Amino acid sequence: MTLRSLATLDDATFDVTAARVADGRLVLHGWVEDHDTNVGTARLPVVLTVPDAVSVMVDDTGGTGELVLESIDVTATTVTLRGVIPCAVVVTTSVRSQALVDVGTTPIAVRRWGRWRRWDPAVPVILDYRAVSKRLRNTACPTCAHPWEEHPGELDRARTRCGECEYEVEHGERSPIESICTAQIPHRLVELGPSPHDRRIT
Repeated sequence: MTLRSLATLDDATFDVTAARVADGRLVLHGWVEDHDTNVGTARLPVVLTVPDAVSVMVDDTGGTGELVLESIDVTATTVTLRGVIPCAVVVTTSVRSQALVDVGTTPIAVRRWGRWRRWDPAVPVILDYRAVSKRLRNTACPTCAHPWEEHPGELDRARTRCGECEYEVEHGERSPIESICTAQIPHRLVELGPSPHDRRIT
């Protein structure tokens, strides 16, 4: 799970029908849509936790049983979650607390042809796809100095050799006897978050 702020969530939706305080905390389960993945739009699991909780009151005026999170207000003894559709969850806390929102990286479902379909958890999904693509375009393989996006890796398992090396051989820019690079994209480059070891192409 990765910690996110409310500003980075796209209509996170939580089930409030079973909102209870247990072991000094409130835990709500839900989902959020993420559009920046290599499988398109994915629905990811979300867990919202309020520690130091004493009690909880749910005002579900809309009657949907769901909280589409719009704002979080924190005072010395309460954490109030308000929804887009009229709904509020007021958590009384023993001290000034907070709402922690953790987003999972394995989709619950993906959107295909306008419909949501269950996702096989055994199939890997790379989040923040546009950021990963940019990173692969702007970093170079140390062996052949071509962008990593031209190389085989998790994003394209059908490729076995550097596409730019092959192009240079086909167009007489590289001797056929020169080896074509077969380096695999390092896993660190397709992980979430920035890579501190990027080698920029100038």
